Amino acid sequence: MTQDTPSNARPVSETIIRTLDNGWSTLLSAVHGPSGWTAFTVVSEDHPPLEMIGDAAGEAPETMVKFAGPAETWAGALELLDRFLWHVLTPVYVHPEFRQAVLAVVRERAADKNDPCAEIVEYWLPNWELKCSPSENV
Repeated sequence: MTQDTPSNARPVSETIIRTLDNGWSTLLSAVHGPSGWTAFTVVSEDHPPLEMIGDAAGEAPETMVKFAGPAETWAGALELLDRFLWHVLTPVYVHPEFRQAVLAVVRERAADKNDPCAEIVEYWLPNWELKCSPSENV
């Protein structure tokens, strides 16, 4: 016996890209439905490291959270992501279905000598290549 999903069930969002570094994190997620991937959204969190602000804060600073989206296409998702410096952060996870596309974008950014972040992206490129490899564990 199979169980039907109620028609009012909310679609489940899956993580596409997660980056993290020095108090910053960026998460791209999307919904995988019958017609493919849709409803791409980005959540960016900024936790200022205490060593950067010293004793001036007196207590831990608040986390700044920003949202962007939704976008209905991969190109639109990249436009959302580009509001944040996702490609210069440490890749933590890349969804297996997006690994080739993500790696192509990161390599393009690293090669773009007009991009002021190209040198940083190039520095992180080996990490992106590892996270986007077909053998990377899910």
